[in-house]
Amino acid sequence: MVAVALAMQVPLQRPAPLPVLPLTQLEEGSPSSDLDMRTFSLTIAQPRPVHDLLLLLVRGTSLSIVPDPGIGGTFVGELKNVTVRQALALILRPLGLDYTLDGTVIRVSRREPETRLFDLNYLAAARTGQSRMGADAGPNASVTALAKADVFEDLANGVRTLLTERATFNIDRKAGLLQVTDFAERLDRVATYLDTVKERMHRQVQIDVRVIEVEPTDANAPGIDWQSVSSRMIGSAPAGVLPATRPTMNGLRVSDVGKLLALLGQQGTVTQLANPRLLTLNNEPSIVRSATMSFSVTPQIAGDSVVTLSVTPIVSSPAVFESDMLARIADGETLVVSGFTRDREVKERQAAGVNGGWFGRKTVITHKHVELVILLTAKIVAGMSAH
Repeated sequence: MVAVALAMQVPLQRPAPLPVLPLTQLEEGSPSSDLDMRTFSLTIAQPRPVHDLLLLLVRGTSLSIVPDPGIGGTFVGELKNVTVRQALALILRPLGLDYTLDGTVIRVSRREPETRLFDLNYLAAARTGQSRMGADAGPNASVTALAKADVFEDLANGVRTLLTERATFNIDRKAGLLQVTDFAERLDRVATYLDTVKERMHRQVQIDVRVIEVEPTDANAPGIDWQSVSSRMIGSAPAGVLPATRPTMNGLRVSDVGKLLALLGQQGTVTQLANPRLLTLNNEPSIVRSATMSFSVTPQIAGDSVVTLSVTPIVSSPAVFESDMLARIADGETLVVSGFTRDREVKERQAAGVNGGWFGRKTVITHKHVELVILLTAKIVAGMSAH
């Protein structure tokens, strides 16, 4: 049993009910209007050969349909308010069939896979971020958590999940090309996936690094009083403004670096040891080395412009201290990494004498307790922020 109802989609106020018309009473129009502008309802209660159903879809239109002689299959179902184009997709795809439009002629045949090439503009190398202290700076040591990236391997794994079982693909690392053979809709999925990966991977983060040393004024102080620093910065924020510092599991998130340095200066002498500026791609490690400290930092940009930093510092002198941490900061904020203490040897020349006599000068060696602090300010480069 077949029931067909077809009506023109013309916007009218309070339209009168239209009678159910056979397809033979439709007016002829352009191919696009016959494909997309006319809607109908179709009920097939018993299995019906797909050949007969295809002829029924174009009856009374300007369209012709030519099924391949080798196709077969039946259809059972109900379609409501669909266009000819929608009906063709719903009926043919489950049967492994597809169609092409040549003017007013619709040709139906078995679906055949296509081959498409995609550009992969990435460095053909696997990168690993690792911090290591040299023998001249102390015992050898390395952070156990390595930042390793092989973008081509990751892309291969991602593309594989989007393809059919019969699909084939190949990545040419040197040429930067991906060749995929599969059905058209699967190739479209691959294109969308690669565009999304490219947009995310090509984001850049500028990381301003400051390595400072704080020598407490009070020689007996165990280190910086971070609770006092945090409370004074939070308490100084005006009404309606976010606090200037927010405690985290791994340190502080600071928006006013100048004020932080001023507060540290009230507790002791602040000396800047290094101030490099890094520009790195999303999820790519960068290395910073100084005389007393070595660390790698890897940024990851979230969709809300929050930057997650993976930091693996190593401090040497007198003993090796290593750490591995993750922290989230907003675009433009500064992460304060602290807790690294060391003894610094200071040599001073002093006058030497006995009973007021003068016997020249001597060298006096003293050991001062200092704390190392890392300040990491992450800024998403303009034009590369998340959408």
